[in-house]
This record gives sequence, structure tokens and C-alpha cells, in this order.
Amino acid sequence: MMRIILFLAFIGLFIPQLLFAQFNNFKPGAYILDKSRQVQHTAQLKLKNDKLLIAKDKDGKTSKLTPKDIYSFKIEQQRYRTASGFEINSGFSGEIVDEVFVALLDSGQVLLMRYEYTVKSPTSMGAGSFPQAVQLLRGAKSYSTPTVIRGNNSAKENAAIKSMLGAYVTARPDLTKLLTEGKIWHGNLQAFVHALNTGQPFK
Repeated sequence: MMRIILFLAFIGLFIPQLLFAQFNNFKPGAYILDKSRQVQHTAQLKLKNDKLLIAKDKDGKTSKLTPKDIYSFKIEQQRYRTASGFEINSGFSGEIVDEVFVALLDSGQVLLMRYEYTVKSPTSMGAGSFPQAVQLLRGAKSYSTPTVIRGNNSAKENAAIKSMLGAYVTARPDLTKLLTEGKIWHGNLQAFVHALNTGQPFK
């Protein structure tokens, strides 16, 4: 009986560590530093949060990287870029986001990105938080503040999509027609951007 108790106690010590490791594993990837965009560094990567990336080289040495350090990176098949200066809804008010890592959904002439964050519940509703996400649109060669797409399908948001993408579809009559007729919205935006970036028909 004593052996069983000791064994269970031993397992109990390591289960939390195993669970922690399961959700915090390094994964294969690569990154490009902003100061040397011609060089790609292969490493094991761990995205701690929207402002911190941990890289581990082949010798086991780790480095902490922030959005100011990074031009782009990839963890397995998911690509990431950085974005800043855009506004998100934070509870009952707006908040301007400083430089953060964002998931890259499509790239080419236009970058379509996704930023995920959490909003704390008002005190009157009890403690807690709930997840939110926005899509971001920006020209690949532009360093302007990205256009924020919240997915509310409002007239203002659809007008912002049309305004931002209009200059990029002039050589694509098929896409220009869809955009002009107001048929592009949050729900089919990724398919539209992919068609634009790849030269393929919109599906």
C-alpha cells in the first residue's frame, strides 16, 4: 500500500509539469529580423503572447524577440507579421494597439491579417474575459495603419473595405465589379484577397 501511495504522489508531482509542457512546447519555425530581412533564421519557436516570441537555436540557446525585432516569422504552417496603430474595442471604449504579432491569412499585393485578443468583463458582470478578433487589411508595401475589419457588416465597414482595396483591383475587372457592387464583406473577404493576390478567379 505504501508503494502505491508513493507512486501516486510521484505521478502527482509531474502531471502539472506535463500538462504545462503540452501547451507550451516549442515548434519548428523560422523568423526574419527587421534589421536584416535578407536572412532567415531556422529555430524552434514559441509564441508566448502578442508581444513576445521565444526562439531556441540548435544549441539550445533561447532569445526573446518582440515585434520591434521581427519582420516576419512562421511556426509550422502558420505565418505571422507585425501591425500597430490600429484601434480595437476594449470593453466600453476603444484602445489603440501598439506593435503586436498578428497571424497572416494571405499575402501578395495586399496583406490580410488577424489579431486575437481578450476583453475583460465589466465589474458589474463579474470577473472574467472573453475572446475577440479582428481582421486587418494593409498594402504589402504600405506602412500605414491597417484598416480594421470587425465583422459587423455595417455600411461604414463595407465602405472601408471598398476604399482600401479599390486601388489594388484596377487591373481586375471581375474583382472591381464585385467591389463596386458592394458584394465583398467580412464573410468573403479572405477569398477576395486571395483571388487578388494569386490572380485566380474569385470563388
